Amino acid sequence: MDAWRAVGVPDLPGSGVEVRLRDTATGELTVAAAGHRATMYACGITPYDATHMGHAATFTAWDLLVRAWLDAGHEVAYTQNVTDVDDPLLERAERDGEDWRELALREIERFRGDMEALRNLPPTYFIGAVEAIPLIDAFAERLAARGSLYDLDGDTYFARAADAKFGALSGPGTASGYSAAEMTELSAERGGDPDRPGKKDPLDPLVWRAERPGEPAWGSPAGTSSARRSPPTTSGRRSTCRPAAVTWCSRITR
Repeated sequence: MDAWRAVGVPDLPGSGVEVRLRDTATGELTVAAAGHRATMYACGITPYDATHMGHAATFTAWDLLVRAWLDAGHEVAYTQNVTDVDDPLLERAERDGEDWRELALREIERFRGDMEALRNLPPTYFIGAVEAIPLIDAFAERLAARGSLYDLDGDTYFARAADAKFGALSGPGTASGYSAAEMTELSAERGGDPDRPGKKDPLDPLVWRAERPGEPAWGSPAGTSSARRSPPTTSGRRSTCRPAAVTWCSRITR
């Protein structure tokens, strides 16, 4: 997926100061990019409506970080996603009698224009969820091969017990992160389903969702119960489903 046109960045003499951010795992300020290459992933839009002031504030904040890194002499690799298949998009398309793909394309183009008007630098990689489905599928297969996924009425969940460090980076300045009770409350508030009967753990996140009538779907070996019991490569069965809508938090990696 193409991003938007870049604006010129003046080449100033000297070098800017290093950006420091608070590490949520330790509560301490740390250099955001320890090496020459600075990398960042930012959660992008779900393209079902026009850009609003919250979008402008969010993406301008990331733009300032990228510019600060560039001023400090870093090479920057900035990835931003577009969730171009998700419930709000499908619901709006059905309400208006429009193809969900056309709605997504129109709103993505409007977003590009808004980012250009704000003179925000384009990301290095601008990736839609639909085009990333083969990659998502590959990661799901790896999780299935490790026994980290399980089936619940056709939906596929990740067992958080498979990751001993689950939630370790969630805490506000504490090494242990939020408690399970706090995470469960936040999950319910932010689109999770901790109260769903049959889950092994309330915090187990949805990975693949079984096909619903009238919704787009893709085949996945990780969406079959047989594939979850053994490495996906040993099974020729495929189920039809789509990746779960995931709330991707913007994050800095060092």
